[in-house]
Amino acid sequence: MKLKLSKTGKIVIAFSILLIGIIILLIYYHQNNNGSVHKMESNEFYDIKIDYDKTGIKSLDEKITKFVSSKEKDFIDTVDNSGQVQFSKYNLIINVKNSKYEDIDNIRATSYAYIGGAHYTREDKSLVYDRVNKKYLDFLSILNTDFEEIKPLILEEIYEYAKENDIMLNDEWVQEGTNYSEKNYEHFALTEDGLSISFPPYQIASWADGEISINISYDKLEGILKDEYLGESKTSIDAIIKPGKRDLEQFEGKKLIAFTFDDGPNTKTTSRLLDGIQEYNARVTFFVLGSRVDANKDVLKRAYEEGNQIGSHTFNHLNLFLLSDDEVLSEVNATNEVVDKALGVRPTLLRPAYANINGHIKDLANMHIINWNVDTEDWKLKDRNLIKDKILEDAHDGAIVLLHDIYTESVEGALMAMEELEKENYAFVTIEEMVQLRGVKLDYDTTYYSFMKE
Repeated sequence: MKLKLSKTGKIVIAFSILLIGIIILLIYYHQNNNGSVHKMESNEFYDIKIDYDKTGIKSLDEKITKFVSSKEKDFIDTVDNSGQVQFSKYNLIINVKNSKYEDIDNIRATSYAYIGGAHYTREDKSLVYDRVNKKYLDFLSILNTDFEEIKPLILEEIYEYAKENDIMLNDEWVQEGTNYSEKNYEHFALTEDGLSISFPPYQIASWADGEISINISYDKLEGILKDEYLGESKTSIDAIIKPGKRDLEQFEGKKLIAFTFDDGPNTKTTSRLLDGIQEYNARVTFFVLGSRVDANKDVLKRAYEEGNQIGSHTFNHLNLFLLSDDEVLSEVNATNEVVDKALGVRPTLLRPAYANINGHIKDLANMHIINWNVDTEDWKLKDRNLIKDKILEDAHDGAIVLLHDIYTESVEGALMAMEELEKENYAFVTIEEMVQLRGVKLDYDTTYYSFMKE
């Protein structure tokens, strides 16, 4: 017997379906406006890599997205009009750092584009947002006095920075670059350590000297900074973190495999990975981007405290082959410094972006180079089952597996693979543990792809 609905009943059902659809769309909208954007694209002409976390503030996210989209469009248009480059593939890297302090969001977006020539071209955009008062801040808006009251402190910190880093400054150049204008003081941030001000290359120093960033502690800014923005200087590390060491004898007779994760940390996805690996008595190695450390410091500390190893993947994921010696050193040292500030220990392992390394760069970096021999291509597959199958297909004793902990599918695929590999008598170890168990002494001339038994 067929059930006949009244007109009212049909309306109720139609309304219910519509309501469900609206709820689904709202959920989708929420998820896609309060998450992360991680894009990797590679073809024979160019590589594109874009990373940023959304803030959840609509207007702020719209401004970030507009900057990113415009840089990506400009890059692709340029490539389309230029044809194939001879020396190296075109390359676009966009990083967006979002560091928070109390009710302040500090955004720093940086675009690096290689479209031929000797160097990357660089563009920066900074935004400082006051969540309480729901407004964007410019440099003058945080001051309680005239700009001339703070300029001597700025100059003092710049010359101190130059002295510590053995940089010769041109006084006229410095004066011009520190005179007040919105452009000269776009790149500032309110942090737990004080007022940070950054001067991109060419503003007060040469390209080779890199960006010059200074910090003025809050105790020097009393009466100069408005009270609502006058925090207290803090140290970043309450105590030196000492991760627990595992008894490696438990792995005697087991096959060893090192899962390594690039491009993090990411608070959400890295936390999920750390939760999941506990079930398999696993430790992994994270090759972190320095540009992502400050915004995800807590999960990085957790990873290290729980016995995982922290290595460097450079600061901005730039192709080191396209950089000057000073720029290579900046990419390496800046990451080591920001990790040291967060954890109290400097990385000893380096995984260069795109695996691009040569003897000269090794000499400059003076770190142990770790690449991989199992490439999951997780950034391209974007499917946990396919990623799991790829790992299981290529896994072997002594392997180094490449993954990215910024992708949910990569994390889930890795955990699914661990579940299967555990049944095959595998132990999941860090690079440091692998080296100890294999009796290998790392040197600075070798690029390591695996640690198979000889």
